[in-house]
Amino acid sequence: MLDSLRIKNFRSLQDFEIPKLGRVNLLVGKNNSGKSTVLEALRLYAGNAQWSLLETIAQEHSERTRISEADGLETDLTALPYQGFFSGRSFPAGDIAIEIGSATSTTERLRISRAWMEETATEPEQRNGELIRRTQRRFFSTQQTDDAFGVLEPVILVRKGERTLPPIRLGNVHPGLRRRPIEFSLPCSLIPTQFISMDELADEWDKIVFTEPEEVVRKALRVIEPTFDNLTFVRSDSSSRYQQGRTAMIKLRDVSHPVPLNSMGDGMLRMLQLALKLFSARGGFLLIDEFENGLHYSVQTSVWELLFQMAEQYNIQIFATTHSWDCIESFAQVALAHTQTEGCLLRLGRSQRTSDKGRVMATVFDEAALAHITQTDMEVR
Repeated sequence: MLDSLRIKNFRSLQDFEIPKLGRVNLLVGKNNSGKSTVLEALRLYAGNAQWSLLETIAQEHSERTRISEADGLETDLTALPYQGFFSGRSFPAGDIAIEIGSATSTTERLRISRAWMEETATEPEQRNGELIRRTQRRFFSTQQTDDAFGVLEPVILVRKGERTLPPIRLGNVHPGLRRRPIEFSLPCSLIPTQFISMDELADEWDKIVFTEPEEVVRKALRVIEPTFDNLTFVRSDSSSRYQQGRTAMIKLRDVSHPVPLNSMGDGMLRMLQLALKLFSARGGFLLIDEFENGLHYSVQTSVWELLFQMAEQYNIQIFATTHSWDCIESFAQVALAHTQTEGCLLRLGRSQRTSDKGRVMATVFDEAALAHITQTDMEVR
């Protein structure tokens, strides 16, 4: 678990710190206060900012992901991919990098920076009857490019603690090179504001069939529909392009035939997402954007109960965002009841101090402060 969080030079979070985190964390704040940006930063931290992840996040924002052949490698700096990840939406001068990790320790902090790479071929070596050709790489900051001799290529450099990952080229590269798994990545599941595809949920279900988590999913769905009995995924026989792939069917206690889960309302679908994504987050992070989506206020306490229990049982650290006071109240109620699992409420907002220049800051409400909030009906949004 992260005990705290420091984010520097990432989008709107130029110098952001949360001094204390719990196992379950709820982020509140106005629109554009940085809540979703924190979740994005945690995705990068867990996935070590590998190429496919950078590409996915950039595409979610309709941002550029590569330089085309027509642009060439000496394209204008303002047109380079991934510059929108940096504060100010442009690559900084010098050695300024995005930093994400614990606020109390830099040992495993993630560092993302832009550089120029020079590749030169070394003299061939004779080994076991074969000529071995090697490529030597040198990296330069913007201020150091005068020291280079050959052609310079823009790249992204990523470090995680003492580990240095292969450079991420910003030009056209074979797609297979973009998706090499990084062995020391943390499991990380994201539940976005929009609904997850049914095929993706079906894949998650296949991973837990005939295991203990399967019953946890059933229990979760009964929170929304008490007559729910069982769940399966089937191939759609529809010729419509909107209904291809797999679809979820459920068995209700007093209904003799299967019922499409999609006919049961948004609450059932949202709960299925939460329950299934829990298990792919084991040993890592579960990120929930706008927790209350699809969930009536009357069931939110039960949902938080499930999340607190599973977070402790499966070693998951949870980060959720909300705009809802009902969500805050239900979270506080469950956090106070689960003394063995710490819950923290984190309020994000822009500083009013002139010296801070509108910097996003966080206020932490631990369990002692949560009791005061609920007793006084204090507004924290």
